[in-house]
Amino acid sequence: MGIKPKTEIKAEMYTNDEGSLDFEVLELDTSWAFEKADTRYLTHDIHRYPAKFIPQLARRIIEEYSEKGEIVLDPFCGSGTALLEARLTERNAIGVDLNPVAYYVSKVKTNPIEPRKLKRMWEEFSKKLSPLFGFTKVEPYPLPEKALEVLSAWIPEKQLQDMLRLFTLIVDVEDEQFREFLLVAFSNIQKNCSWWLMKSVKPTRDFNKKVPDVVPTFTKQVRKMIKKNNQLWEVLKNSKTWVKVFRGDTRKLSSIVTDTVDLIVFSPPYVTSYEYVDVHKLSIIWLEQVWELKELKRQFIGSVSARPKEIDVKSQIAKEIVEHLSKKDKRIAKAVKTYFEDMQLSFMEMDKVLKNRGVVSIVIGNTKLKGVEIKNAEVFAEMFIGMGYELERVVKRPIPGKNLPTVRDPKTGKFTSRKEQHVKVYPHEFILFLRKG
Repeated sequence: MGIKPKTEIKAEMYTNDEGSLDFEVLELDTSWAFEKADTRYLTHDIHRYPAKFIPQLARRIIEEYSEKGEIVLDPFCGSGTALLEARLTERNAIGVDLNPVAYYVSKVKTNPIEPRKLKRMWEEFSKKLSPLFGFTKVEPYPLPEKALEVLSAWIPEKQLQDMLRLFTLIVDVEDEQFREFLLVAFSNIQKNCSWWLMKSVKPTRDFNKKVPDVVPTFTKQVRKMIKKNNQLWEVLKNSKTWVKVFRGDTRKLSSIVTDTVDLIVFSPPYVTSYEYVDVHKLSIIWLEQVWELKELKRQFIGSVSARPKEIDVKSQIAKEIVEHLSKKDKRIAKAVKTYFEDMQLSFMEMDKVLKNRGVVSIVIGNTKLKGVEIKNAEVFAEMFIGMGYELERVVKRPIPGKNLPTVRDPKTGKFTSRKEQHVKVYPHEFILFLRKG
């Protein structure tokens, strides 16, 4: 079982005058900031992904709360940062995520291909990209007409036709691991080879953008990934560790994960902050071959489109937050209520797969919506305490640079890049450590 820290923090030590949990009284712990750390080593930067874990943060949690050979679970694995750090520290890892982009990126990031095999397969594949070998004669992939209409609004005609040809070649690749490797490269060039405004996380078009050609952009991306892959292979070539990645819903975790895990570490989606389907809109259209994304959005925790579950949330703070919000904006109050319900369901499922005396570590920030304090950290701590967990430790860490917009629109409560809005969010976040009783 993981190493127990020398200093314990008990829940009752961090309550306000009303008797509620309040972590804002903590001093910032700069040892958890990793301000000048290299976050792009090995395969950590093979695909852009918003709000990623800092690798050093994930590694420290894993090393302090698990032992070599144990199993680490990230139930909202995103781009797979915690999964890779688990392997690098000689742990096994399981990742789960609903996002198809997260699924492919996490698999490719954590499971390198033998370099000589990768070199051979890429040499054979890259020949097909040359006009001399008939790339321009490749049959464009038959995406649904409505999907093409959506893509045409974002991608110039020449680039779109080349993408359709390239996609045909990729899906025809027989080797599953290499095919997924190419799909990740293809996904990561979607912003580059479209009118997507590069400095914007959310979908924004820039029709003055000089859109590069697809094949050279794709080739450059693949070569970068090959270099990273080979570096990781050298590090892991004698490792006996494994990583399993599942595309699935954490609210149904116990039906997906059959292993019993020693440590659960994750940074959950934030309430109404990110519509992850929008962030990866172009990639998802290709990977899912869909054009109407509303139904997919409803499946995501933290989406304003999510459906309510009407379960009992084991947090008085959560109930008070929803009550205060309902007086200002009933729609947002409903979304926040649904979010807390979904997180409660997820936590109940995590409990089913975690060993007794195992640890759950949550990296989460607090913020405001409509002027109401959204105390995510305190809510989540209450939920787990209500399930019989011990609040063992809380860290308040400064955030020197996370790939998140840093201001909110005071009207909608959503993130914005508009500089005139100065509602700073997430200047710090909390790391919770809760032990199963």
